[in-house]
Amino acid sequence: MSYQDKGLIFAGNIYIANVENGVVGDFIGPINTTRFELTPPKPEAKTRISRERDSYGQALDTVNLPGEAPRVAIDFDSLASSTLADALAGKAEDYEAAVQSVSAEPITLAEGVWQKLPYPHVDETSVTVTKDSDSTVLTLGTDFELEPVTGLIRALNSEAAEAVTVDFDTLASKGQRYLGATDLTKRRQILMDGKNLVTNKPAYVTVYEAAFSANQAVNLLSQEFITGTLEGNMVTPTGKNAPFEVVIEE
Repeated sequence: MSYQDKGLIFAGNIYIANVENGVVGDFIGPINTTRFELTPPKPEAKTRISRERDSYGQALDTVNLPGEAPRVAIDFDSLASSTLADALAGKAEDYEAAVQSVSAEPITLAEGVWQKLPYPHVDETSVTVTKDSDSTVLTLGTDFELEPVTGLIRALNSEAAEAVTVDFDTLASKGQRYLGATDLTKRRQILMDGKNLVTNKPAYVTVYEAAFSANQAVNLLSQEFITGTLEGNMVTPTGKNAPFEVVIEE
């Protein structure tokens, strides 16, 4: 292969699969990845220093041995169910809540602070708040305030700030629940189907297996698109002679 001076700027579709007991599962993607960084193993130098008269202090032999394992890091802003779970070091599961009917729930309302109803997703049209002292029915927006999604309630005046009972129904809801910080090691295989923008030739990258961890904060109130970060050590699976490979076509 003759030398040819050329630069590299990659664009690529990233696909990720779970690896369990060496078995690669289904791939998800393409994932919009803003960093795909491969770091070779950090070497540990071993040097034999001369103690001989005429070469004292000079290196007689030196060799670099592998120290830390090779590492891979990815940043991504495609936060579907599985990738968001990875970013939160957790697991994703289906969430579904049926309609609940609650009668005579005892709560003591107060001004300036919220009390929590036993269920979220409250149907505002179903709420009845009754004072224990004289059975007066309080008015939403005048006597009390409600945050229906979280199920928070508080008094708006001193007359309503007392013991009450609350009757209400909830609304049915469904979606995804993320159990954060419950899955600290994410074993993944990564594929990049890309090209060198300089030559417009295809390029392929395979990271056979990496033990990822999510070790970066996820700012859920960022004014930018939320990003996830995974970093970890690569391993060389049985039958492979390298932890990753990069193929660039000519």
